[in-house]
Amino acid sequence: MLQRNLVADVGGTNIRLAIACQSKLNHIQTFKCAEFPSLEAAIKHYIEFNQLNIEKACICIAGAVNDEIIKMTNLDWQFSAHSLEQYCQIKQVHLINDYHAIAMSLPQLSSKQLITISDKKAQTQAPKMVCGPGTGLGIAQLISVGKHHHCISGEGGHIAFAPTSKQQIQVLNHLLDQHERVSIERLLSGQGIINIYQALAVQSNVIAQPYDAQHITEHFIHKTDELCIRSIELFLEILAQFLGDLVLMNGAFGGVYIAGGILPRIIEHIDFTQFKQHYTHKGRFTGYVNQAPLYLITEPQPGLIGAAAYLEQV
Repeated sequence: MLQRNLVADVGGTNIRLAIACQSKLNHIQTFKCAEFPSLEAAIKHYIEFNQLNIEKACICIAGAVNDEIIKMTNLDWQFSAHSLEQYCQIKQVHLINDYHAIAMSLPQLSSKQLITISDKKAQTQAPKMVCGPGTGLGIAQLISVGKHHHCISGEGGHIAFAPTSKQQIQVLNHLLDQHERVSIERLLSGQGIINIYQALAVQSNVIAQPYDAQHITEHFIHKTDELCIRSIELFLEILAQFLGDLVLMNGAFGGVYIAGGILPRIIEHIDFTQFKQHYTHKGRFTGYVNQAPLYLITEPQPGLIGAAAYLEQV
């Protein structure tokens, strides 16, 4: 058996696994979580199928990893680093949040794995931020200390939504009729797209169709529904503004990176000139934010890359 490190990216639907050797990934495989009774069973299957002897493993989880025992939100899976070590015969297992892993991938990504939206020169030792609208809104910060990189993560997706226009205030008021508190994730996520669409329908005094986020984005792409077009445009406006706020909060002159599954689907239909204008529109601090490079991650496996980078440092 070959001695290798294992990395895994565990979501609510799929688990992606790979072998990491000097930050390079091999034997990338994806399985449906529903095919296995537990995470331990899925990983053991992968190890035995590839005839591997695993020294260390880093597993990134779409959810909080603050407790010793991890309980998946959308799966009947419960596990710990210790249970994985014992069941899968791995000497050392590390569990990290998925956006912790994506943040760790940032120094590893090349221009071929990114689209540059704002091409300002990145400051080498300055903080980097990653933000990703998808099922939810993930956020993490990466700082450099010497030759090592350290992630500072939290629950930034749940800070309050701060509207900046009359239209956005109307959207907020619509959501406050349904929720006691409106976080930014209520707008910058798949469900957020639906929330914006429904709010704009009320504003326009039209009947909202029972569309999900995919329907709305498809109509935006094909320009077949004016309300869907306006919804995605407002979603992009709010996202760009929020990314600029991250620069103000964290001085992210190492770069701001957009991850998540939504933007890559509509990438060819985004007006990036307008997106950048919303990103830097900060009044007296427009010039400040304009110094921070802005990128869209197109690499399909940043979580696995980041998990491999994490293992290189432990």
